[in-house]
Amino acid sequence: MLTGTISGRMQNEQSQLSRETALPAVRNLSKSQITLFALKIAVTVACFWYLFRHIDVAELRRTLPGLDARWAMLAIGLLLSQIPLLGLRWLQIARILRMRGRQLTFAWMSVATAIGQFFGQILPVVAGDGVRVWFLAHFGNDWRDATISVVIDRCVGIGLLLIFTFAILLLPSSFGAFDRDRDRIAFVFAGIIVLGLICLLLGAALSPSLLKWKYGRWFERFFSGARAAVFGSRSAAILGSGCIVHLLTIAAVWSLGQAQGLALSAADAAVLFAVMIGVALVPFTVGGWGLRELAMVSLFGNYGLSPERALVFSMYFGLTSILVSLPGALAWLGFLFTPSRRASDPDPQT
Repeated sequence: MLTGTISGRMQNEQSQLSRETALPAVRNLSKSQITLFALKIAVTVACFWYLFRHIDVAELRRTLPGLDARWAMLAIGLLLSQIPLLGLRWLQIARILRMRGRQLTFAWMSVATAIGQFFGQILPVVAGDGVRVWFLAHFGNDWRDATISVVIDRCVGIGLLLIFTFAILLLPSSFGAFDRDRDRIAFVFAGIIVLGLICLLLGAALSPSLLKWKYGRWFERFFSGARAAVFGSRSAAILGSGCIVHLLTIAAVWSLGQAQGLALSAADAAVLFAVMIGVALVPFTVGGWGLRELAMVSLFGNYGLSPERALVFSMYFGLTSILVSLPGALAWLGFLFTPSRRASDPDPQT
């Protein structure tokens, strides 16, 4: 009788351990999600179909072979160096929210960032953010806090992109696509930035009054965390790492231009960066493909770049981004084949 009891307890402990270490089952996609993903694929295909109907394919073939591998490798290295910086920014936000867990370290957050980048390249951007939320929730963190940390991190990145774009519009560039409406566009971006800061401050001030509401705690956690990320003690690390990430992307764009024999200035590279990264965030296509190429050809096809060179440059940038995301794919495979125990114990560094 005693032996059976002990054996039963051991089996229960083993089954509990297996549940803790196993990866969560993949949830089946709903019909609406499948339909939305299919629409994004259709939009991507339609963009490329339209482009290739208006592109000189013979000229495109002559343009493709010209690539200097040394400059291309430098661009890849610059983009790879962004991953630990993004991991650092996300870690600081998680610590602002007082999240716990042994996996809340610089190394682990960098790994999760790489995995998120991989899924963001092959699927819509929101899929990469969803994987990051899963990572924190899997290792013992509340999924609500995990979601809020990822949303704040995404908002910080977009906010800094808006500020960079506003500053880039003020720079002299050889591309004349924005010469006519430069002042208007800069005014719109300035208005968006100011409006965003006002909403942040008002939301942080008013959200405590919503705690009695069903979802009021979500709003309070988000706005208080966002305000601390922008104005708190950790804001220097959060905003500084975000700025360096954008500067590295601009340097990678310039290097990729050198690889293709394009005489790009730093201001030209910054303009291309603002367009390609900004368009990639629009959730109409898969990973920004198609829409990014359409924007590049439309804006720069007659201003400093031929349509064929603009298309090739955008496609090379997309392929470079996919290559940079491959370490995230390897890390994901490691999660699939190497079980890891959940870690809900407090992080001694926090």
